[in-house]
Amino acid sequence: MFQSLSDQVFFYLKEKIINNEMVPGSIISIEKLTSEFGISNTPVREAIVRLAGLDLVTIHRNKNITVSMMTREKILDILEMRRLLETYGSRTAALSISDGEIRSLEDILDTVLKKPTDFEYYKFSDLELHETITKHIKNREIQSSLKNLSVYSLRIRYYARFYGEENPDLEESVIKITAEHRSILDALRTRDPETVEKAVAAHLLSAEKRTLGALDRLEKKKTAGSIST
Repeated sequence: MFQSLSDQVFFYLKEKIINNEMVPGSIISIEKLTSEFGISNTPVREAIVRLAGLDLVTIHRNKNITVSMMTREKILDILEMRRLLETYGSRTAALSISDGEIRSLEDILDTVLKKPTDFEYYKFSDLELHETITKHIKNREIQSSLKNLSVYSLRIRYYARFYGEENPDLEESVIKITAEHRSILDALRTRDPETVEKAVAAHLLSAEKRTLGALDRLEKKKTAGSIST
């Protein structure tokens, strides 16, 4: 259950932006949203401010609101921060994760492999694994930073997936990435911080390689399109 009208608008827009149903640079109309939800503009504006805090929307000086752009510089900054913070946090998770949490993650990953065409469940499994690691971090500032980064990281991955993916076979991608998640889970079973950190670092570096490769292909498509016109 949502706690408020503002929450409803916030989660509705956040999902659409992350999933690239609302593309970078597209205009967000407060009037249209108030009409769509049948509410006043106050909760809509509150939701917009929260989205701006996550850098998902941009509020311009002329009061126009647009979905934030995805720049290579921003993407590189987010990928580097996530790699530094999550590998650090994984060491703590190695020592404090419970057997129950490991079994739960194993069940989730097994389910992904049974139905790899279910992209929504794959997204859930992805979040669940990384959030399980994050919640064991004792430093609250790092934990909070990673939670915020996870939202933008998802947007980066799906942006690359939808616009620059080399392999359009979703099922193959899900199986490949879930294998990396299993390697992390196997490392967590050892309870060895070094082993877990290496597994998380390897996964994040692979994710960076996939993302940047997709971004390169997307930029080439844009360049080719501008030349042809």
